[in-house]
Amino acid sequence: MKPSLHFEGGTLVTQQVPAELLPNSFVFDDRIRAFRGPAIAYHALILSLHRAQFSIDDQARDYVELNRPHKSSRTPRAYQNDAVNSWWDAGRRGVVVLPTGAGKSFVAELAIARANRSALILAPTIDLVSQWHDNLTAAFGDPIGVLGGGVHQLEAITVSTYDSAHIHMHRYGNKFGLVIFDECHHLPSPAYASSAEGCLAPFRLGLTATPERPDEEETRLDRLIGPISYRLEITDLAGEFLADYQTITIRIHLTEAEMVNWKTARETYREFVRIRGISVGRAGGWQRFLQAAAGSTDGRAAHQAWLESRRILHETPAKLSALEGLL
Repeated sequence: MKPSLHFEGGTLVTQQVPAELLPNSFVFDDRIRAFRGPAIAYHALILSLHRAQFSIDDQARDYVELNRPHKSSRTPRAYQNDAVNSWWDAGRRGVVVLPTGAGKSFVAELAIARANRSALILAPTIDLVSQWHDNLTAAFGDPIGVLGGGVHQLEAITVSTYDSAHIHMHRYGNKFGLVIFDECHHLPSPAYASSAEGCLAPFRLGLTATPERPDEEETRLDRLIGPISYRLEITDLAGEFLADYQTITIRIHLTEAEMVNWKTARETYREFVRIRGISVGRAGGWQRFLQAAAGSTDGRAAHQAWLESRRILHETPAKLSALEGLL
């Protein structure tokens, strides 16, 4: 039997492929007497087999060449071309960081046109899915598929919510050669990450204005998408491509009762991390806190106290009053 590769439920199954050629994420599955690995490992596996000049019957990939012209009349700005070129030179895998308003979605259109592969675009909300659908229809014509919001239409270019991708990736994870993660800083969360794990697309593009996360889990983006391949901040584009701006700080004061409640909640949280010897500010510290908090009543109370302290700061009515005054 010729060595082969198959896609099964968001995973890859190999037959007659030497174990030394498989990525570390592959393990032997006693039920089927074959090695199995996550679909995301497809790119690494194909590279390994190519380097070893080992041929297989690749029945896993089911994506196609797109061959749909990019009809946009917009002229790419220099930094948009640079972003796509940097992503391409990085192996068609990586994150592009651009500020809000800098045209990240147009960068995605350029990447789709250049990759010329069936493409799946993931966005966190239905509203963003609708925006993507309209933009891509204008850029590449009908049909553009949609997964989410009660719609289930799969096309060579498809837009989906992260939630719908999580549900359907075990069926459709081999249908796309390019996957684009909009607002990709959301991706490291467990449910969203599964949509990246179950997709074999060798080309991957992440888009965000702020890759950093409070829990420092943005380091997982390197494996799920690829490293940052291009980055510009708002200060790099303000005045020429984006409106010039000023940052003005308006200090909002908590009421006496809010301050008492905030201090109480904050102290509950800080006392727990102090006793457990957790330095939240260090790499992996936030993850250590979450793991410790899940294991005891005191820990869960500390986590609730942290949430309450954040709620008080973010939701104080004084902020709405200040906003009303500004408007």
